[in-house]
Amino acid sequence: MASLTTKHLSAQATFTNNLANLFHMHQFVRRAAIDAGFSNVPLGDIELAIVEACANVVKHAYRNTAPDQGKIAIEVNAQGDRFEVCLTDWGEPFEPPKGRVPRPDVERMVIEGQRGGMGIFFMQTLMDEVSWDIRPGEQNQLRMIKRFSA
Repeated sequence: MASLTTKHLSAQATFTNNLANLFHMHQFVRRAAIDAGFSNVPLGDIELAIVEACANVVKHAYRNTAPDQGKIAIEVNAQGDRFEVCLTDWGEPFEPPKGRVPRPDVERMVIEGQRGGMGIFFMQTLMDEVSWDIRPGEQNQLRMIKRFSA
């Protein structure tokens, strides 16, 4: 369990749109979360949310872009009671959900052989806040916040 952090942590990194880079994106955010004081379950929540978010960007925002030709900027900030991860890409925009997405029917998905479709649900369930700022023709930004427990 994380506790209120008294130090300010800020880090930035840029990666290319290649699924092979998911490990490096994950490790970048993981190290920052550990430095900020997260461990155990809250750390796992952050890790799964960032992997889902980055995979969505690579697979969807850059679906028509050759690997390593698009950029994904990741910024992490921790201060006070919050750990914030911001992903920015310059790929294709999408229409983010209005509010929380419903829990997927996993049994139906398995029966129908459906793969994927749970990323946003996981992000919204595991993180305390999830929001998008989509600017078609400019950039897409995803902001996820995990609060420290008091």
